[in-house]
This record gives sequence, structure tokens and C-alpha cells, in this order.
Amino acid sequence: MTWLNSGIRALLIAQGTAARWLREELNSLKVHILLTDGCIEELVREADAAARRAGAEDASYVELLRRQLIVQANWVRRWTATDEKPPADDPVAQAFVRIARKYALPRPWKLSEPVAVEVAGLRPAWGWASGFSAQAASH
Repeated sequence: MTWLNSGIRALLIAQGTAARWLREELNSLKVHILLTDGCIEELVREADAAARRAGAEDASYVELLRRQLIVQANWVRRWTATDEKPPADDPVAQAFVRIARKYALPRPWKLSEPVAVEVAGLRPAWGWASGFSAQAASH
């Protein structure tokens, strides 16, 4: 990362611009779950780390960060809109899952369709009332 990109990175994070971009991306994806400032900051840190790892000479840090913020916003949308399991072998997905669980991001529950199932069981035994007679009860 060049010294110019390092300076831009410091400014974007210190001024909260990256957090604002993430919130704007979440709004554009119509994510209506309110995220705490701590959760947003942690998602921004993940995006920042991914942007620094992907640091290519042909793309600026700002472009890489914006792409990674879009990735984080899409993860939030998927997490809060579906109950599908993230891939266990994807380190980016597992980092997001760690953050989502830490901040208790809600998930929808998909209930299975009710289906009648025949159960082969014993018939109820009515033996407990076998000694009962109506005459004994009336006296």
C-alpha cells in the first residue's frame, strides 16, 4: 500500500466515512435491521482488512474498500433475510458469522410445512376402567 493510500485509509476510517458508506449500502439493499455502532465499526474493520489484503496496483484503496463494504452489506442482507447456512470453508463468511453472533443479528426462522405422518403405535389401553360399574358409582 502506498503512503498516499495509507493516508486516505486513515482519513476514511477516522472521519467515519467508511461507516457512512456501509450504512448507505445497507439502505440501498433495503436492510431494515438497526445495527449498533460497534457492529458497523467491526464490519468496517473487516472490510478494511480485506481491502488491504487485496491491495492491487491497478485499484486504489478507496475502490477496494467500497467493494469490500458492498460485500459486508450483502452478508448482512443474507444473514437477516434468509436462514441459509454460510459456507464453513469460507474465511470471509466465518468472520462475518462471528460478528453477527457477537452482535446478535436477527435471523428469520424457516418453518417446515406441516405434514401428517401416520404413527404406528399401540392402541390405548382402557384397562384402568375395566372394574368400573355404573351401579357402584351411583351408591
